[in-house]
Amino acid sequence: MKIVGYTDRFSVRPGQTIRFMVSSEVSTYSACIIRLRHTDANPDGPGFKYDSTPTSVDGQYQGKSQAIHNGSYAIIPHNALLNGTDGLTLQAWIYPTTPEKGVQALLSKWPADSRSGYSLCIDEDGSLALWIGGDQIQKVRTTVPLKKAQWTFVAATYDAASGEVCLYQRPQVQWPVDSGTATIRKTISSNAILANEADFLMAATWDDRDSGPFATAHFNGKIDNPRLYNRPYHFPEQGSFAAPSDADASLIANWDFSLDISSDKITDTHAHQLHGRAINLPTRAMTGHNWHDDEMCFTAAPSKFGAIHFYDDDLEDAQWEVGFAWTVPDDWPNGVYAAHLSNAEGEDYVPFFVTPKPGTARAPIAFLASTASYLIYANQRFSDPIRDALRLEDSGATSPQDQYMKDHRLLSCYEWHSDGSGVCYSSLLRPILNFRPLYRMPAKSLAATWPRHLSAELHLLDWMDTKGFVYDVITDDELDRDGVDLLQPYKVIVTSTHPEYWSTPMLDGLESYQADGGRLMYLGGNGFYWITSFDPQRPHIVEVRRWRGTRTWEAKPGECYHSTTGEMGGLWRFRGRAPQKIVGVGFTSQGGGENRPYKRQPDSFDPRAAFIFAGIDDDELIGDFPALVLGQGAAGFEIDRMDHTLGTPNHALLLASSTGYSDLYQLAIEDQFASSPNTGGTGNALIRSDMVYFEGPANGAVFSVGSISWCASLSYNDGDNNVSRITENVLRKFSSE
Repeated sequence: MKIVGYTDRFSVRPGQTIRFMVSSEVSTYSACIIRLRHTDANPDGPGFKYDSTPTSVDGQYQGKSQAIHNGSYAIIPHNALLNGTDGLTLQAWIYPTTPEKGVQALLSKWPADSRSGYSLCIDEDGSLALWIGGDQIQKVRTTVPLKKAQWTFVAATYDAASGEVCLYQRPQVQWPVDSGTATIRKTISSNAILANEADFLMAATWDDRDSGPFATAHFNGKIDNPRLYNRPYHFPEQGSFAAPSDADASLIANWDFSLDISSDKITDTHAHQLHGRAINLPTRAMTGHNWHDDEMCFTAAPSKFGAIHFYDDDLEDAQWEVGFAWTVPDDWPNGVYAAHLSNAEGEDYVPFFVTPKPGTARAPIAFLASTASYLIYANQRFSDPIRDALRLEDSGATSPQDQYMKDHRLLSCYEWHSDGSGVCYSSLLRPILNFRPLYRMPAKSLAATWPRHLSAELHLLDWMDTKGFVYDVITDDELDRDGVDLLQPYKVIVTSTHPEYWSTPMLDGLESYQADGGRLMYLGGNGFYWITSFDPQRPHIVEVRRWRGTRTWEAKPGECYHSTTGEMGGLWRFRGRAPQKIVGVGFTSQGGGENRPYKRQPDSFDPRAAFIFAGIDDDELIGDFPALVLGQGAAGFEIDRMDHTLGTPNHALLLASSTGYSDLYQLAIEDQFASSPNTGGTGNALIRSDMVYFEGPANGAVFSVGSISWCASLSYNDGDNNVSRITENVLRKFSSE
């Protein structure tokens, strides 16, 4: 892609300012704001539709190519105490996950020109090394490769008077075979460490290019309790890993990562207070070298979770310069918008939502955009091992967006880091290339690609526009921040097609809304599923810790709690808040191939449901016609079932069900208690999509369809079909007095 952008926020209200960061490989580019109406270019549907209205940002801008520097690390601002010119001891516990990948810095004060300072690192041979800069770089290494995924105590000392360097490499576990232990002493030049003004880094070191200094030589793995002393300290040859006492006068810094876990702070407990920051979202709330299985929650015993896991492909903030900014006029209508960026060699669309000011709701209907899910899925492309496991074949065609994601190592929370660990954080402050109009998710073949998320949501919004419904657009991030106050002005909340990721404040707000008479239309599938956190201090960050659900990776023991909020991650079902309690149905299966139609069930003839099926024949199959997702049928892709044992209210009506799925659909992992041959759609009665309706307190109500593909059927035959009729019947009723 020759031009790419991102924003500093998903949602913006009139009077607020949204900023656009742009990288253009051509010297000038143009920008304008458009309103998105329908962004699926499938010729069987309405096509790509948008509105253009002049704004203050329309025009030409100076272009600049802007780089992305992946990799997390910690930075301690320069202080002369860190220079080590009179001698030093560096020590830490490390848990390397790719010791074989080449040079990786652990603790370094190593300027880009490498003419001073020091760096404790993993050398090219995978062993511990100390580098000392100067006119000639001097290197000492143990030559014994570090063990992968094993805690090891490492230390390096330098005696400025004698020039002696000592390296210590001690695996924590020395049974059954200890082949990673090493101690080495070597004499180099005395007084070789020269002072510099470079910042002290952990898990990286400095390099330099035309754009200025940046971090490089990133370490993959955990670091726990690094320390620095201003004199050499000799450790026992055998046995104890004991470090000098905290009262030792030579102690310069003692960084304790078990403090301030929910933040980016790096805290020094020594009197010098040499604090710093974690950069690019390394993973916190991770088990340390002293963790045992007697404690699983870091908030109960933080001292056992004193590790940070650093990765060479982390990215919190691309830190691009602002291309332009737009302050939304006070009278601007809310909706789904995009900045259209173009230059002589390409174009990009950067979507965002304009939402109402508090107290200015203009309609009884609100569409809730799933910005939490958009962030978790941001740049989803499936790494090769996951693609292989899911049997997703390469179509042979790569879109420019997919290629950019791959080239720049942009990861979603469905990917693995380069060391095989799951990605648990996602950030808004970077290009999100699958959050684009016209984007289609790669699938088993080029012909089977389909729209997801934003473009799938616009199937619904374009239909509402066509039917004449007036609605507001609100977002997950606002619901997380504002709670029930965001929902109260509306008679009915309409969900997206895939509202999968929900935070505690979001669920609390929705449940309060329902208890007070609010009405909810759940027009998707696999919703209300994963526990998600918006970082309270850095709301551009979301977190998920996967375990015991349908997942692409699983958190390791002791690492299932969210660092940002301290709450247990996983599925809401296992926190006692299964989606069946909220919307009557919950995830049961996912798959490919053609979707299925619904067949009306006896409850659909209950007088309570008469308004839903007005104009629908008694024996009519629902959604038995072409769709814009998977080609045919209204029920499929990811589907939900009603289940009283999981919380579906007893008075809920089972209106319709779809069955007859192939074995491409398999029962959700969380519903399987033992290995069984009967987990596919041809032999398991739990694999179905259920449509339900039930009333709530104070004239509230819920209507759920349990299928991601439902909204992809709305536009068939210009909206004259039974999926459209049912949706319209319910929406008109729910939005009425």
